Order: sequence, then structure tokens, then C-alpha cells
Amino acid sequence: MSRFRGLATLTILGAVLIAACGGTGAPDDGSTAPSNDTLTVGFALEPVSLDITGAAGAAIPQVLLGNVYEGLVAVADDGSIVPALAESWTVSDDGLVYTFTLRDATFHDGSALTTSDVIWSLQRVSAETTDVLPAITQQFIGIQQAFVAGDRGIEITLGARDNDFLYNLSQRGGVILKQDSTDLAGTANGTGPYRLKEWNRGSSIVLERWDGYHGEPAASKTVVFRYIEDATALSNAALAGEIDVMSTVQAPELLSAFEGRDDLQVLTGTTSCEVTMAMNNSRPPFDDVRVRRAVRQAIDKKALIDVAWAGYGLEIGSFVPPTDPWYEDLSGSAPFDPDASRALLAEAGVPDGTEVVLDVPPIAYATNSQDFIAASLAEVGLRVSINPIEWAEWLDRVFTQADYDMTIVCHVERNDMAIYANPDYYFRYDSAEYRDLVSRAASAPDDASRTDLLRQAARLLADDSASDWLWLLPNLQVAATGITGVPLNAVGDGYPVSRISRG
Repeated sequence: MSRFRGLATLTILGAVLIAACGGTGAPDDGSTAPSNDTLTVGFALEPVSLDITGAAGAAIPQVLLGNVYEGLVAVADDGSIVPALAESWTVSDDGLVYTFTLRDATFHDGSALTTSDVIWSLQRVSAETTDVLPAITQQFIGIQQAFVAGDRGIEITLGARDNDFLYNLSQRGGVILKQDSTDLAGTANGTGPYRLKEWNRGSSIVLERWDGYHGEPAASKTVVFRYIEDATALSNAALAGEIDVMSTVQAPELLSAFEGRDDLQVLTGTTSCEVTMAMNNSRPPFDDVRVRRAVRQAIDKKALIDVAWAGYGLEIGSFVPPTDPWYEDLSGSAPFDPDASRALLAEAGVPDGTEVVLDVPPIAYATNSQDFIAASLAEVGLRVSINPIEWAEWLDRVFTQADYDMTIVCHVERNDMAIYANPDYYFRYDSAEYRDLVSRAASAPDDASRTDLLRQAARLLADDSASDWLWLLPNLQVAATGITGVPLNAVGDGYPVSRISRG
């Protein structure tokens, strides 16, 4: 059985770590150490927009969800659903009617949160509109009606039971905007503990504490989300004390350099981040399940995890992390077997030397994997052309237009099996049986039924080899000694910073 594996003792090129990066990611004022009232958190990917409901990419909710914007409810570090803008709620016995009691809160422009803001926000994401991501609309399309109930009450009626509804409300689609908000791509007016101060494109996003916040004041006056795309440069910034928290370790092979430092601490948690190698199910040769399975069987996942992520990772075999109740170990569903892979390709009529293109975004887990994958597929007769692309191109051409053969990206959202139920999603996986299972799970009358249906759905994904799931990322972070309140588990779309402090 595969498992999270400890990092073996490695010989690190110390000079690479110690050397400054020629100013890469350095603060604009030339200083190296953050000030006492400013918290600096390092990230690899910068948002391409601030439109939390209308633009794709995990980097947007990472900075805004729970920090600048809030929903009626939120997801806690342990995965439980807790109050946010709603101080309480009830659910009818049939699971169709949710009644929320709204707390008093204020938007960052000084206007009071009203029930009209909530109704407008919910209607906006549940209607067919080009301003909202289709995946978000799909999450809330079951809302039949939403209306004010009493002084501060909101009653939402669903057309059918949806066991994911509260969780969806806690994520990016559930954020409450001020009614008739515009220019969401460049501005942000929320109710959260921080408000947007400035966006230095290509460098950082700065948040400042909102003194009018309805809840416990944020620990730090200012939080800088600093973007350093290069994994080594991001590690150097942590080693040099230029950032307080490295939110994700993009080069796990360098961890030993942090573990020996008295001024730094390595933090380990869990994620729902499945490193997924997508194969375009609508494009030859990947429109043939035999070819997709052949690709999966050509890659030794254990060896790949060692090479690409220093042994930190879990083989999963389908699109479910072990933190979900419907998880089962499906890593043996397409075992490493190059001979079987060659036979499947021959059976599918794929000529030896067939060329496919692997579009690789600038993310360490993808770039670290590309050569191993290309070599593995070459061994079974597929010639892989590696095509490095920028993140903006990935979002446009690959994600939006589905114009690609193969690509690698980590899907971080929790409870996101429904994305495979959308045949227009960039996987282009089209299975009526899968859609039925996911739909029935969403309206299942009890947890046991839901778990069984989603377990069947995960097995079907594995049988159809809808993608290849390379490994599950652990949540590895580095923080300065004395820093407390860092969210250990990646349980939702946001990266909440209001509780992080210097102790």
C-alpha cells in the first residue's frame, strides 16, 4: 500500500540556497526582514484577476476568500462548517429549505451588509450568466428561490436535496458581494477581516486590517501576499528571512535545509490537491479508454514521486483524497506495467512513435514531472513533445478552450468530483453513468448512501482512466520560529491569514 513517505537525507547544493537571487522577489524598499506589524506570506502563483467568481485559478480565492470576502458560512481547518456572515442556520428535515440568520457586518466601503446583498449575490451565481464561472453556476443551479424571512433572515429553497450545498456556500461561489458590484477583476469590496490595499502586479498583493470587522480583529495590521514563481527563489526568500511563511514548499528536496534551522519550523498538514495529468478525452488518441489506460500503466508512480517531489506524496488511483469518507485505495487500478501499456496501444491501433503534446504550466510539481513522464511514455511508443506555457495561457487555451492533448495541474478543491460530471469541463470526460452517480450522491437521503454512490463514481473514473492521478500533495509549509496560527490543512479554496501572528 502506498503512503506518505519521509524524506531521505539528501545532499543539497548549498550554494544555490545561500546565494541571493539577484533581487528576485525582494521587497520594493530594498529591506530583507519584514516589519513587526507586517506579515509576509510567500506564494508561487499570482492571480490573473481579482474576480473571485468569474475568473479561474486557485490563486484568486487563496488571497481573497475568508480574508477580504466572506460567505454565509466558512470551512474550518478540520473541515467542519462554521458560521461566518450567518450567525446561525437551520435545515428542514427534507433537506430542501435552509434558513440563515444574518449577523451585523459592514463592507469595506463603509456600507452595512443587508439581506438584499445576500439575495443579489445568490441570484447572481445561480443564474446563467457569463460573469460567473460555469462550474460555480452548476454548484448553485439547484436554488429554486431565495428571499428575506423576517428582519435578518434569509430562506433558501432548493429544488432537490444537495449534500454539498453548505460546503459550496463556504467557498468562492458563496461569497457575499455588495449589491450591483462592478469591476470585480480589479477591485474588492468585502466584509472580511482585511481589505485590499494594493496589487503590485508581478510582485505582491497587500491587505490591511479592516477595523470595522464584525468579528475578532486580525492579528497582523498588514499582510503581504508575495509571489515568487521560481521554487528555489521562494525557498531562498524563506531562508533569508524575507518572508514569514512559505505557504507551499515547491521544492521538497530542499526541506533538509529548513529542518536544521533554529529560526525556522517545518509544518506538515493534509490537502485535497490531486496532481492530475489530464488527457483530452475528446481528442485522438485519448478519446480511446485503452490509450488513457496505457498512459497510466506506463508511469511508475512511486518512482515519479521520488523524482518529482522527493518522496513526499500519496498514490491515490482516482480523484479522491483519503480525508473524504468515500476514499478507497485505487492505486492498483492501473498498475505500472509497460508491457500491458504497449499491448493496449497496439490494440487501439496507435502507431509506434505517435506524437502527443504535454502542455506544462510553470508550477514545480508539473515541471519536475515532465521529463520523467516523457521518458516513460517514450518507452511504450508515445513521443511526448513538452510545451512549457505561462499560467495565463493555461487558463485560456487549456482550461477554457480545452485545446490541448495532455497537461498537468493540481486540483485543490475539496468535494470536487462533480467537475468530471461536466462534459464541457476541460477533461472533456463524458459519461452519463458517472453524471447519474454524482447527481444521486448530491441528493442522497443519508451519509451512508452518499458515500456508497461516490465510491462507485470514483471506481468508474478509475476504470475509464478519465485522467491520470499522479499523486496527492501533502501540505508542506515553512514558517519563522514563533509564528503561530498558520492554517495546517488545505481544506478549502482560501488561505486564511487573520489568525497568523508572531506569537
